[in-house]
Amino acid sequence: MRRAPWLFIPSILLVLGCTRPEVEAFRRQPAPVSVSVSLPSGLADREAFQKEYASALRARLATRVVVVPEGVKPPVGAAQLQVVIRDLSPAPGQPSPAAIGVATGVTVGAISAISGNRGWGIVDGLFWGLWAGSHASMHRERVQDRLGYLPTVVRAQVSLVQPGNPEPLWVESIEPVEVVEAMDPLPRGYRDDDGRIREEEAKGFARVVVQKLTAYFQWTRFTEQRFYEDPASKPADDTPAPKVAEPPPAAKLEAPAESKQN
Repeated sequence: MRRAPWLFIPSILLVLGCTRPEVEAFRRQPAPVSVSVSLPSGLADREAFQKEYASALRARLATRVVVVPEGVKPPVGAAQLQVVIRDLSPAPGQPSPAAIGVATGVTVGAISAISGNRGWGIVDGLFWGLWAGSHASMHRERVQDRLGYLPTVVRAQVSLVQPGNPEPLWVESIEPVEVVEAMDPLPRGYRDDDGRIREEEAKGFARVVVQKLTAYFQWTRFTEQRFYEDPASKPADDTPAPKVAEPPPAAKLEAPAESKQN
């Protein structure tokens, strides 16, 4: 059975249109990237968190593309990595394993009773509640044993935008479990240091973001960090030019005095 050729046109256009031209152009030749981090209002020590996360992102991203340092004016056409952290809550504020178990048990029991299994609704709720609570407890203990501390819950949305493009070049959501898996443990002497814990949390977050960017744009790792330098900020070369040695003045030759004739 022969099919009309025009039936394949939508499929071809879909394949060709998967990657927008501006995204493909940025993938082939990425422009310098600046970093912007926003945090929830009312967060305690908000400025310190913002500086720590932005610094970690710049340091990690500079191993893939040219990064605009803090305080430097981005060049024309530069892209911006916009990080919107929606949730940054301490670990003690997370639901406890007991609360998770109770909520799961009540929900499962209610659903089981509504579905007609009234005799076993309580049993189902108890079983699944205990399972969810024990699973949450084991996960928390496993994280604390591996890292030596309970990390902060970080949930964010990250986008890469460029002037002139109405839509972002790239958008991705960052979940807490991804950040936790990317964190490194701290030595025993630093497990109670809030500053070192915050630094490692920011590094883990930066690892996740840059890894997702690298996979999407197919970047390769540099051997060293690369930062953009504003040509206008470079100091002028005021070193005076070396003086050219002048030849010594020519000696005046005096005519020999004529001998007196007697």
